[in-house]
Amino acid sequence: MSASESALSPTLDVQSDAASPALARRLRRIATALAIAAIGEAVGIVLISAKGDPRFRLEPNLISIGFVATVVLFPSMGALILQRRPLTRVAWLMIALGLAVGFGLVTYAYGVVGMPPAAPLPLALVSLVVSQLFFVPAIGAVTTLILLLYPTDSLLSDRWRPVVWIAIAASAAYVIATLFRPSQFDSVNLPGVTNPLGAPGSLGAAFGLLADFSNLVGLGGLILAVSSLVLRYRRADPIVAAQIRWLALVAVFAVTALGVSLFPIGPIDDVIFGLGLVFAACMPIAIGIAITRYRLYDIDRLINRALVYGSLTAILAGTFTAGIGLAQRLFIAVTRETSDAAIVLTTLVVATLYTPLRKRLESIIDRWFKYESREFGAYRAELESYLSLSEPGAAARRLAKEAAKELDPVGLAIVDRSGAVLATAGLWPQPISMRLPLGRGEASIGTLLVGPRRDGHPHDAREVEEVAELAVLVGTAARG
Repeated sequence: MSASESALSPTLDVQSDAASPALARRLRRIATALAIAAIGEAVGIVLISAKGDPRFRLEPNLISIGFVATVVLFPSMGALILQRRPLTRVAWLMIALGLAVGFGLVTYAYGVVGMPPAAPLPLALVSLVVSQLFFVPAIGAVTTLILLLYPTDSLLSDRWRPVVWIAIAASAAYVIATLFRPSQFDSVNLPGVTNPLGAPGSLGAAFGLLADFSNLVGLGGLILAVSSLVLRYRRADPIVAAQIRWLALVAVFAVTALGVSLFPIGPIDDVIFGLGLVFAACMPIAIGIAITRYRLYDIDRLINRALVYGSLTAILAGTFTAGIGLAQRLFIAVTRETSDAAIVLTTLVVATLYTPLRKRLESIIDRWFKYESREFGAYRAELESYLSLSEPGAAARRLAKEAAKELDPVGLAIVDRSGAVLATAGLWPQPISMRLPLGRGEASIGTLLVGPRRDGHPHDAREVEEVAELAVLVGTAARG
């Protein structure tokens, strides 16, 4: 693994831990509110479908499952990550993807059921137009950015920056083309309802070609993003490779299916598109596996507790609801009237079940989703913690992260006695502002090379002194 790759994991930690406590609390609340809003969108979609209008109905097929799962899973997993690391870009993108797809579905559903011959609803046609602007940018551009940034929250290198602009440009072109191409919204459920902004004649045809072209360009960006993820996997150390493995597998299937669905190949078009959506919706699950088994973003304990108490709440709520119904029927059969005693008895039963059920759920979930219980548990974690301080390569990466956080340079590097780079942070190479030895005198194992500050000001003498002392301690620990 190259020195530049070695610096990828520290980049995530510096980015994610930089928020002040007040800002971190605010961001966590915003993330939670947005995740709840996305779940509300999913509930709204289900409620509109439940009204019975045959023009919009969630059928038990792959497309419906993929869309609803995307709306729920992406924001939920993103919000969980942000509770621990509130500046993680991947997590914010996950929330944005779920919200955008959910908003597109809600506005589309509202527009469909609000068109004649049913009682017309205000702004129904506007809702149909707006709904078309969200699906492709969310599933195309945002997914591309997630794959480019995962799991370090930074690009593999600056050479991948053009892929970001390709995804953004393709989405912008698609939005413009969709606004003005003369297309039907739904030829089956809304025959004859066309885009009121559609341009006439050859100009409209040009916008149609632009939409198709932007779709192909966006697909190219997705393919490049998957290539970046696969390349990152091939270069990564074993832990990072394990964090990437499941997402890379799911992403390959999702992009392949979505790409094939762009080309009309017959009656299985919807099946292939649905498969692509389902695989895409599995991306948060793949990230959840990386979190629970390989400590990605260091929120495995939070996920564990969420699984335990989420399952516990669902089971107890179901038991309470079913218990009240059964008890009331018994009372009606015996006394021919309802009784508040049914509620009291059911509450007592649920309260009695709480502790043994919680312990049982903890034992089941700990078996599969508790990091400490797998692969030698706490002993393994202690060994990894010790090696991160004493093994030269790991110690250098940890020091690079801490020094970058303290000194805020444009870039820095740690080199050994021969001048070989052990770790970097930020952009490197840079003009060297200072050299700090790792260890004392002849016992030094290398040097910390620090570039200029990002703001252009001189480095603070007190901060430099603290980092210099830390560098000496790191060198002594690694040499010992």
